[in-house]
Amino acid sequence: MADVLKTRHMMSAMSRAPCILLCLPLLLSGCEPERGMGSSRDFTSPVDVACVDKALRQTFGMVERWDYVSDGGTFPDGTPFAYYKWNDGVAWTTLHIGAVGEATRISHQFTGIGAALPQTSFPPAMKAMAKASSTLQTACGMNLSGMEWREIGQRVEALD
Repeated sequence: MADVLKTRHMMSAMSRAPCILLCLPLLLSGCEPERGMGSSRDFTSPVDVACVDKALRQTFGMVERWDYVSDGGTFPDGTPFAYYKWNDGVAWTTLHIGAVGEATRISHQFTGIGAALPQTSFPPAMKAMAKASSTLQTACGMNLSGMEWREIGQRVEALD
């Protein structure tokens, strides 16, 4: 009887093995990493989000905007704008605006998810970001100069 129970237990474990082998890569893969470049800074002056929305739409045409409440992560409640997409949406240039106490946090990024972005994608994105910064300075009085750029998940030769 003990041999029968031992055999059944082994057969049961063996029947689960294909499922475990198929599911294991999914469990180990996790989330795709963010890649690209960005900068972030807290400003003491308030930001007119409606002015930002209008200026980006006039400059770039199609702009995606979301207003959200923070999930407790690193960025506060706020409004992100996606105004330039590269390679049919593989990567986006975004501007996030959110309140942090008495300050306003602004984050400007060009990022994609997954594989490293080609180095050739950065110069046009940086040109779009410079255009957005200039537009926002003129239209809304937002001075985004002096924000330090950092690499996100990959080397970015255009920052050298």
